[in-house]
Amino acid sequence: MKIWKRAMPAAVVLFLALLTLASATTEPKTYYYGIEMDGVLCGYSKLTAAPAEIDGETMIVLNHEVFVMISALGSKFNSEVDLTYHIDPATGQFTYHDSEVRQGGTKLDSKLFVEGNTVRFTSSLSADDEIAEITPDVILDNTLFHPFLKADFVDAATPEKTYDMYEVREAKVQKTTYTRAGEEKLTLAGKEWDTVILDFLNQSTGVKARGWLDRATGIFVRIESPNNRVGYLTDPSVVKKIQVANLDDSLTARTNKSIPDMHAIRYMKVKAILEPTGLRVTPESLNVPGQTFSGTVTENRVEGVFEIEHPVYGGSEAPPFPAVHADIETLKEYLEPGDLIESDDPVLMEKAGEIVSGASDSWEAAVLLSRWVAQNIEYAIPGGGTARNTYDTRTGECGSHSFLLAAFCRAVGIPARVVWGCMYIPNYGGAFGQHAWTEIHMAGAGWIPLDSTANENDFLDSGHIRIGEYQSMTTALNPVSVEILEYRIGDGDGEPVGTGQQYQDYLGKFTFAAAGMTVTTQVQDGILAIDIPDKVVLGLNDPDENGRWYAKLSDRLYAEFPRDDSGVVTSLLLHEMVRMARQSDAETVPDETPEQYRSHLGVFRLAQLGADFKVIWENGSLAVEDPLIGKTVH
Repeated sequence: MKIWKRAMPAAVVLFLALLTLASATTEPKTYYYGIEMDGVLCGYSKLTAAPAEIDGETMIVLNHEVFVMISALGSKFNSEVDLTYHIDPATGQFTYHDSEVRQGGTKLDSKLFVEGNTVRFTSSLSADDEIAEITPDVILDNTLFHPFLKADFVDAATPEKTYDMYEVREAKVQKTTYTRAGEEKLTLAGKEWDTVILDFLNQSTGVKARGWLDRATGIFVRIESPNNRVGYLTDPSVVKKIQVANLDDSLTARTNKSIPDMHAIRYMKVKAILEPTGLRVTPESLNVPGQTFSGTVTENRVEGVFEIEHPVYGGSEAPPFPAVHADIETLKEYLEPGDLIESDDPVLMEKAGEIVSGASDSWEAAVLLSRWVAQNIEYAIPGGGTARNTYDTRTGECGSHSFLLAAFCRAVGIPARVVWGCMYIPNYGGAFGQHAWTEIHMAGAGWIPLDSTANENDFLDSGHIRIGEYQSMTTALNPVSVEILEYRIGDGDGEPVGTGQQYQDYLGKFTFAAAGMTVTTQVQDGILAIDIPDKVVLGLNDPDENGRWYAKLSDRLYAEFPRDDSGVVTSLLLHEMVRMARQSDAETVPDETPEQYRSHLGVFRLAQLGADFKVIWENGSLAVEDPLIGKTVH
């Protein structure tokens, strides 16, 4: 063990105590935390610390496991995290850190190596290492022991202090401010803890929380974050108590207006309170082309009124294709690859070139790329993560769609960036959901927004509230309230829609007895709409030649209204079409399978539910082995 000739700083005492405790026993020191979201115990953390000899030095190895069960917008999935820290007991700083994050089919790995005055960061998202210079005062913190906070806020009773901290999720040094907010005694895990309450705010990402720091050990025994998320010290029995938590209320904010055709929103005035994370927001940054903001931003809490009116661009004086950019320096970063936007990937480059073949200008090329993403990437939570993984799996949420479109655009020389905020959706009778979309640069016209997730491939409806460019994995909307003050609906030219008199035959209530549910058809904003209670208000397009009323929300939904012999509407049929990507061909094809059906056999993935359906030939017909009901359907 190292020997100090001077008095040891107070920050070191915690680590020496832990080292002595662990050395005297064969069992490591283990802590369990419960994780609650909206009052539901949905996960746990297990942290184990023990001494170990690493490269001839005695270190403290901290292993941190996280397991959470959640559902979001109809999809259920687990989120798992494994972290490892090698902590120097002489300084309280980590010298090595690795992480593995698994969510659905997405997996992200990273490692950090502290080498003198630099931190080297490697990640599965990038082929290149990132090197950050650090000074001696930079805090290399871990997820359990915080001796610097104990020294400053317990021993020295400091009221407030800002630290330079290396944030492992961002792979960079950022400033975080801690403020003393009080003192409290808590009883957790059968023990009383004497704590100092600290509020903390990351000055770069806006991430904030409140923690209860134990005076004796320098560990947080309780942490509260926005959107009713709580972690607290508990006992090992937590592992068997967790259940699925629904995140819909964290991702969406219900509002006061029901608008069945969100694509037709041409103007909207909204009063909102939001607490976004992922970047620092200012009133100036919220005022951008197509959007004005009046109000306040205090420690990233946004309170005020947004007015949104996105004009339809239409491609006027679009740059040629391939484009030549006069302002290449200001656009350079939006033409280069990024960790999530692998525009230099040979597969993505080849596919993008194929899609835009024959495009007359950059606008036409961008619309072709957006349309391809909209038509070929299925919506699924969790997403595909990177652009390349989204392309390979053909699934993803809004971020995945946006990263892929940006990568395609950059690959063919069109500047593109991913932005985020929220958008109006007709769910729950009207709500605003956390969302991401893409902006492309069209020379003199500036940045033009497109939303391939919403199939808005050549425009953006004015129900989108923009917070800023995507910068961080901590991105979250954290809505408190959103109220629509005014809105205007129009067709593609901004003209008012009709009165809806032609829909009188279809109005009424229809009962789905098996589900115990009654839906109502009504005229709203001049169109026919189906109100499915507590779910969604579906605006419908007028029927096609086959009598199918396709939903304005998605062309995968349509309604039919059968009539009796006298021409009276007797019922309502709702259909949903779901595309499943082929996972594999059939291992064997029965000899009796007709030639025209042989190519149909195989395994197909329902990405939204992570379920595989097997198409077979059985008893003289095609059949599907449905894993959701455990039956074979002919």
